Amino acid sequence: MNALPNLALLGAFVRDPRGHPTYLGYLNGFIYGFGMGASTILFPLYAIDQGFSLSGQGFIVAAPGIVMIMLRLVGGALSDRFGEKFILWFSFTTVTIASLVPVFAATFVALTVAQLFNGASRSVYWSAAQSCISRSAEGEAGKVMGRQLSFESGGGIIGGIIAGFIAGGIGYPEAFLMTAIATFVGFVITSSLPRLPRRDQVRSFAASLAPAKKMLVKRTLLHAHMVAFTSAAYIGLVMGLFVAFFREIDYSEGETALVIRLNSIGVSVLAYFFGMILGRLGSRRTAALGTTITGLLAAGVGLTGNVPIVPVAFMAISGMTFGSLRSLYPTLAAENSAPNQRAMALSVVGLYWAIGIFLSPLLFGFLAEQTTIQTSIFIFSGFAITAGLLSPLLYDFGRRGLPPEGEEQEPAAKAA
Repeated sequence: MNALPNLALLGAFVRDPRGHPTYLGYLNGFIYGFGMGASTILFPLYAIDQGFSLSGQGFIVAAPGIVMIMLRLVGGALSDRFGEKFILWFSFTTVTIASLVPVFAATFVALTVAQLFNGASRSVYWSAAQSCISRSAEGEAGKVMGRQLSFESGGGIIGGIIAGFIAGGIGYPEAFLMTAIATFVGFVITSSLPRLPRRDQVRSFAASLAPAKKMLVKRTLLHAHMVAFTSAAYIGLVMGLFVAFFREIDYSEGETALVIRLNSIGVSVLAYFFGMILGRLGSRRTAALGTTITGLLAAGVGLTGNVPIVPVAFMAISGMTFGSLRSLYPTLAAENSAPNQRAMALSVVGLYWAIGIFLSPLLFGFLAEQTTIQTSIFIFSGFAITAGLLSPLLYDFGRRGLPPEGEEQEPAAKAA
């Protein structure tokens, strides 16, 4: 299949969006990514602009993680029970509210409350969107979920850059208002999503939630849990400490937003071709290389902060290594779950992401306040490199007793 949809497919999609749910999912992902990209750059920049301490900035960045931990499994269960469309409506509604709050107030409490709404949105969006896109093209989870992330990251690049320059040139309330309008458009687009059929669907919320307990410690999902936690720790650093780092070395709001969004360019490029990369490297090597190199590049940013161009290049490249991890963990969850439990599996693995996104800004923000921002970045680098070197052991443990990666699909292929 061509890397980009051909003109005939594009024309068919325009004429009948509901008949092409995969492409509709890509469009929805782009809009959500736009809102998230704008939001994730605006909140830390606004916190810095208001003069909050590094710990205060870290708490504002981490605040979504509180709700993400609380609602992640609930969102997956509701998605499996009632369908993804209802959950996506909720997600776009809450992220729109989150963007409207700072239009009217810029206190520590107001920004924290807004971030809690952001957390409510993010806690349920990923499992519903990833479940929907993977079920729209069963058997192609790595490809379609990677491309979905590419569209989300592409939206994030544009949203973050536009928001940063609006904030610096016009004002933060206007930048947040622009974000709210964009995410409301996503709410409208969600109305076009068709309901996908689901066999053996459970009939109660409790039954949808029941598999979560085993999935939290399921051996075949442990590698996915590790990848999710480590990649979340990195992006938590990007959204918090790296924003403060570039502002500390005298980058403007717009320039900081541009550098941070360069990270998303790497994510977008890598994620679009993730299916092909995963097919060549396999999950074991993808996780080990992605985690280790991400740690090394983070250290490179800290070492070369005052050097022109170099840290910017490192940010773009680390976006590609992070993109491999960000695409990998939901793919692992999808491949190790039944269709009628897909959203719950994604939610369980996503819970480890939520924990990482909550702890990372708090921990590394505190360490930066006690030492320096640069030292805190180096500490994260050491953690990521260690996790990368140990990840093959966890992968082998999870696969013990199972066929080699990919071979479990062969009998089904032969039968077909």
